[in-house]
Amino acid sequence: MTDTTGAQEPGDAPAVPGSAVWLKGQLLEIASALRPDRRPELARAWTDPVRWRDPAPVGHRFLFLLCVATDDRPTPPDDVLNAFAAAGWTVRTQRSGPDGESWASAGREDFDVRVYTGVGRGITTFTGWTPVIYAAEQRLGQPPFTRSTADGILCDDCHGWGVCLECGGRPCSGGSGGYGRCWCAGNNAGPGRCVECGGTGLLTAEEEAWLRRRHGDDAPSRQPPPEDGHDSNTGAFLTVSRRPCRCGEFRCSWRNTLSRTDGHLLSHFHATCRTCATRRTHTFRLPLH
Repeated sequence: MTDTTGAQEPGDAPAVPGSAVWLKGQLLEIASALRPDRRPELARAWTDPVRWRDPAPVGHRFLFLLCVATDDRPTPPDDVLNAFAAAGWTVRTQRSGPDGESWASAGREDFDVRVYTGVGRGITTFTGWTPVIYAAEQRLGQPPFTRSTADGILCDDCHGWGVCLECGGRPCSGGSGGYGRCWCAGNNAGPGRCVECGGTGLLTAEEEAWLRRRHGDDAPSRQPPPEDGHDSNTGAFLTVSRRPCRCGEFRCSWRNTLSRTDGHLLSHFHATCRTCATRRTHTFRLPLH
């Protein structure tokens, strides 16, 4: 998964904790070991705010996106997983798509990393995030999702928790529904679950796009012409990962493919915005080496 230095919510300036410094060092070390001949690039560093019922964040999760150029030869997925295993991480999930793309997830305690090796030649990306760091007075657990870690659009009602925030997931806690039950118990989401997302904590990009079409807000995204100005696919990725969507959001999962045409390489990037579900596309014209 490729989520996209320094972007934060307005007004947020949390101090960088030791856990974030450690995670960044781990990602750089593993990426360097994977391809000693290629220096990894830090494409972006940012924070995800964690909210409960109020707009003010109750904590933050720190994230880093790194990339390694592999446009001379593909990186076998097993090499990536072995590099994480050698560093003490546990591989949690691994999957391959029909077109050859490969995803993997690794964890170590409450730290997580997602790796996308792309299709054939291109780039390998690492997105890593820390556990949520709360203010000292908070007693909350780790949410299933924040905006950068959701495989879809973060639920606006429960902020990714998947539970009703009125009763905190406890339907018999004397909520506003009467008889000691929260209103969430009377909906098809089930007792204690978020009614909006049904307890999943997110909407898929397809569900969000359907809602936008239903409300007449589905302006199609046009395929922009190829852009020049980059000598490498890494440079192209650094550019696209720092561009915001038309809604202002930068978080998304970028896919990358390379093709040849008219004596050039074309680097294609596409992703779905994590906030408005807009389909984002960029193409860069690269020289053949």
